[in-house]
Amino acid sequence: MNRLPLPIILIISGFIVMISLACNLSGNASTSLPQISPGVTVIVVTATSPAVDLTPTPAQIIQPTETPAPSPTTPPPGPTATSGPQCTVLQSLNLRNGPGTAYNPPLGALEAQTRLVPIGYEPEGVPGGAWVQVQDPDGRTGWVSAGADFVECNVDLTTLPRVDVGPPPPPPPPKTKNSDPDGNFPDNLDFEADFNSRFFVRMFAHDTDVGDEDGDGITEVIFTVENEDGDKVYEHSEETAGFCVFGGGEPDCNPWVFEDFQYKWTSGGDPVEEGTYELRVQVFMESEDEGDWGYEVEINLD
Repeated sequence: MNRLPLPIILIISGFIVMISLACNLSGNASTSLPQISPGVTVIVVTATSPAVDLTPTPAQIIQPTETPAPSPTTPPPGPTATSGPQCTVLQSLNLRNGPGTAYNPPLGALEAQTRLVPIGYEPEGVPGGAWVQVQDPDGRTGWVSAGADFVECNVDLTTLPRVDVGPPPPPPPPKTKNSDPDGNFPDNLDFEADFNSRFFVRMFAHDTDVGDEDGDGITEVIFTVENEDGDKVYEHSEETAGFCVFGGGEPDCNPWVFEDFQYKWTSGGDPVEEGTYELRVQVFMESEDEGDWGYEVEINLD
């Protein structure tokens, strides 16, 4: 009897095993796997899913969006007169809050060659002269003299708009500081000088041989003021008490003359300037005696 070849035997055995397994599984789901006959090789193939790396790549990472903090606002720079209308300071001068030297105190000083932006124009300042309103490189707005000695501009200043500015506050009256009197004093003359910033000076005087009241026995008092160069800047004669350098009398003396926001020696006259003056006082008496003396007086306008 001929034997079947070994490969055919293996194939038949495999079919038998598969049929047996199918029958056992259909009959009892809990039945254990059958025993595999010796000599039969069972190849079990296990399908596994490939491993997946769930770590996101840098390109897959969504970074949180940050709103940048706002940078601090930088204030705009002050005006620079590099083009367009401009004025150049020719010598050091004050920047004032109004058109004129009467606007005190100054806002500050400007050096020569400072460039300014012209804004407005005033042909008649206080106390006088033309003035131009400007902005300096620091952004300050003020006024400088428009005189050709002070600024040079590339624009006709008269074409700039007029700017309304309130009047300046009146300055304080001149302050005085006097020396002791030096001169000729009759024995029968009793006098006292009252120096006052409001009315400069008043002289109390009387002849002791006549009476004790102010003005007794006095016929005239003459006041003369000279500057440091010896030039006479003021003179006034009083014949009745009180004897005030600017006139007036009992009970009040006339104050300094104040015009065009300046203190003056006389109405329409020259303004009072700081400096040292010589005040001469001459007293004429009914007895024909005369007193004649002087004071050195410092006048300060601050």
